[in-house]
Amino acid sequence: MRVVIDTFTVADLAACWPVPGPRDHKYTRGVVGIDAGSTRYPGAALLAVAGALGTGPGMVRYLGSAPGELVISRHPSVVLADGQVQALVLGPGWGPRADAGQRLEEACSRRVPMVIDADALRHLPNPVPEGCLITPHAGELAMLLGVPRRDVEAEPVAAAQEAADMFRVTVLLKGAVQPVAAPGGQVRLALPGPAWSAQAGSGDVLAGACGTLLAAGLPVAVAALAAASLQALVATRFPGPWPPHVQAARFPGVVADLVSGSAGSGTSA
Repeated sequence: MRVVIDTFTVADLAACWPVPGPRDHKYTRGVVGIDAGSTRYPGAALLAVAGALGTGPGMVRYLGSAPGELVISRHPSVVLADGQVQALVLGPGWGPRADAGQRLEEACSRRVPMVIDADALRHLPNPVPEGCLITPHAGELAMLLGVPRRDVEAEPVAAAQEAADMFRVTVLLKGAVQPVAAPGGQVRLALPGPAWSAQAGSGDVLAGACGTLLAAGLPVAVAALAAASLQALVATRFPGPWPPHVQAARFPGVVADLVSGSAGSGTSA
């Protein structure tokens, strides 16, 4: 099978970004449910929610097991009650979770697009429902494929495509090269970001951003490319040792520049 490789651009990012119209409201803009974090890893909940909020959802519902009071104290617009959603994010910061398989089964029954990340990848449903995105790093993808991590790091595009075909799911492989592979040999590379963004928590932010864009109705591969490229663009414009939650807070400003036509790859104060 011939793998077709294309590179996402800033122009592509601006063109695909969902901009609300005059008749839109919070439900038509998209509601994303975040099942991230735990009492052991509460920060993952805050980071995934930050990534979701920074990319412009109509509403974020927090459905995880981290303390709800903590989430609300940082993100007061978040709704703690379950309800209708257009997309789900599962896995960041779960840690060991006895009900992980059951939670994924329940999520699948809702028949909405899902981002499956981090600890949830160990319980990947078979078959994976249509409309899902998995977001492994190299170690997690190696686990799914049953190969050494070094093999994934040596050939990230090939590894992402192998997983996409094996599980019939769209794959965003996080790392220095961020391929988005769909079943059938189509691979696009997200915008490259500086190594500053390689730090704990960046993947949690990214998962939340992917969830918002899926809830907005973007195709799965486009949502993955847009979220990863936005994160890379922010890190490029604001280089340095900024923690992930600080960079997530910069998402709205960069999105505003994108939709107004003034975004670029240079730095900005």
